[in-house]
Amino acid sequence: MFDGGQNKIDEVVDDPVHYKQMQRDRLKKFFIGGKDISGHTIVNVFTRGDEFVVYAIADADEPETFKVYVDTEIESDPQGVMGRLESIKEELADFRSILHKGVHDKSIKHRAANAVSTALRGDPEGAKKIFIKIHEQVSKEYLVVQRGRVLYLSGAFSSVVILVLLALILYSVRNSGFAQNVGVIREFSYAASFSALGGLLSISLNLKSIAFERELQLYAYFVYGVQRIILAALGGVFAYVAVKSGLVLGLVLTSAEPMYAMLAVCIAAGFSETLIPNALQKLESSDLAGR
Repeated sequence: MFDGGQNKIDEVVDDPVHYKQMQRDRLKKFFIGGKDISGHTIVNVFTRGDEFVVYAIADADEPETFKVYVDTEIESDPQGVMGRLESIKEELADFRSILHKGVHDKSIKHRAANAVSTALRGDPEGAKKIFIKIHEQVSKEYLVVQRGRVLYLSGAFSSVVILVLLALILYSVRNSGFAQNVGVIREFSYAASFSALGGLLSISLNLKSIAFERELQLYAYFVYGVQRIILAALGGVFAYVAVKSGLVLGLVLTSAEPMYAMLAVCIAAGFSETLIPNALQKLESSDLAGR
């Protein structure tokens, strides 16, 4: 018996018929929602045969979720299924090593399971060819996603730089006649720039978890980064207006340092994509309740 390429368990049974029945009973225990021999919950069964099952488990690091269990019909058969599994041991290890990249779709594990099944059914060389194609596909997708992440972050960063520079320029001429005439716009600029910084911080912390559509042109990722910062800046402007008008967080205006408190709210508005929508919903609910 073979579990995930690691654990071998020998069981001595004198009666071959009894052993075969036990072997079948052991394989039947591998079903979605059940437990494998290590006690892990089975979340998917990709494929199975008379002497093996390929499945996925929960509550494990991604490379360890893909499992192969072999239980031979003949109690000792080193040249059979066990030998064929040993022949693709290196390819199986390589496949597990690329799972941490996290750019593959669900079909990748199904294809890997098909490769394992192909090997165990007697065609290890065919299985190796499948693993090579899988590796090439994942590597290509990983490169695209990495480029997308860089462009997404670049679009966001360049937008933040523009907004911050604009705020600094308006702040440097705050005592001029022009700045006094556009006082509200100047304050909006401050709120937008700090919210943009909050948005950039959010992007930096969550970049790996952001889903990228591989079919898009690369420039689209840059545009999405700009879009995210624009939304963050608008959120900051709305937060500024909402606080100034007393609609929400009225305590900000009465704090010891109202300016810094306001900027903190703007950063939070840019950081959280749900803060402003939630505030709008609360305002709408309170308005409806008052009618």
